[in-house]
Amino acid sequence: MPDVHNVKALKKHQYGYRLRVGNYRVLFDWDGGIRIVQIQEVRKRDERTY
Repeated sequence: MPDVHNVKALKKHQYGYRLRVGNYRVLFDWDGGIRIVQIQEVRKRDERTY
């Protein structure tokens, strides 16, 4: 898992992680060996975000 505050590993979700930034969630996959982050989607947090 990335060593960053506000990052959570997601289970049973199409993306591996989410980063909480205020009312927004950044959903992303992460390659731990090379430290490349591919941001897949940014959504405003609401009841349909996950």
